[in-house]
Amino acid sequence: MTPEIFAPGIVSTGAFEHSSPTFSPDGNEIYWSVHDPGNVEHIRPIVFMRRENNIWSNPRPAGFVRRDYHYEYPFFSVDGQRLYFCAKRPDRENSDYDIWFVERTPSGWSRQTKLGSPPNSEDFDAQPSLARDGSVYFISHYDKAMPQYGLYLSRYLAGRYLPPVLMEDKFNRLHADWTPYIAPDESYLLFSSFRDGGFGSGDLYIAFKYGDGSWGDVINLGDKVNTEANERFPNVTPDGRYLFFNSTRKLPGARTDEPGNGNGDVYWIDAKFLGDLKPTGLR
Repeated sequence: MTPEIFAPGIVSTGAFEHSSPTFSPDGNEIYWSVHDPGNVEHIRPIVFMRRENNIWSNPRPAGFVRRDYHYEYPFFSVDGQRLYFCAKRPDRENSDYDIWFVERTPSGWSRQTKLGSPPNSEDFDAQPSLARDGSVYFISHYDKAMPQYGLYLSRYLAGRYLPPVLMEDKFNRLHADWTPYIAPDESYLLFSSFRDGGFGSGDLYIAFKYGDGSWGDVINLGDKVNTEANERFPNVTPDGRYLFFNSTRKLPGARTDEPGNGNGDVYWIDAKFLGDLKPTGLR
């Protein structure tokens, strides 16, 4: 019931883990992204581990990762048949992040494919989180905010994506509202925000959806999770049991080359407390 660093020295390292892990529905695969300028092979890959015969493999770059791309924020579809992420070509002028995916095939993951437009645009499109029906919550350009991105929703209907809609004001307070996680049934939304009234830097927030489709108030997850450091990248395991997130909190005595150095580590906690935050009418 207290956040702990996840898999220290294996998933959480001295590098900057730049997402939380996304788990396959069967729990046998984990994917996450990392910034590691010291890595001569790839400084911003998506890496993964797989469990076979109850033994986990060592972390290594995913097979679809290309050396000429930077990768961020992998996210499994509910059925586990697609892995979504954002990627860009840093060697190309005006290249920006877009949402991509790979699909399972009998021989492994397919080659990476960019989603069409919509939901992608000519601007920054990143941090996808998919509902069960394929609708995607993500961040994109929002010129009124600083920095200039906000939370968007693109509905998936009749086999195609509808133009993205900027989410309502309560989710876009013009401060850095980002890193969305949508529950598969869209009953709640988690995200990080730098809005006023938090514990300092970025905090994690939740909003629950009512039966009429409206969103309730945005609720800070509290000091069980949030600190003066930057908490972001919330992600709940497919079975709903655990909340994962990333935090830049620095641990006393941590060396610069190990977890807890303040770069950003993966934490996990029992997700039961999220239910305690529900408004009375939804419990």
